Amino acid sequence: MKVLLRKTKTNLYYVGADQWTTEISQARDFVQVEQAIQFHRGERLAGVEVVVSFGDHLADLVLPLREAG
Repeated sequence: MKVLLRKTKTNLYYVGADQWTTEISQARDFVQVEQAIQFHRGERLAGVEVVVSFGDHLADLVLPLREAG
C-alpha cells in the first residue's frame, strides 16, 4: 500500500519540490493519509487529492482535498 498525492487535472503524482510523475513507483510515499494531508496543508498545494494505492488501479481509494488556505 502507498499513500500518494495526485494532481486532479493531470493525474500526475507528487515526487518532490515541483516534481511530478505518471509513475506510481517514482512517487513519494507518505505512508499515512494524515502525513499526506499535513504535507498538502503545509505546502499549500492546490488541485490535489490523496490516493491510497493497493497496486491495482481498480482498488485505489481516492480522497479529495479542499484547497489549503
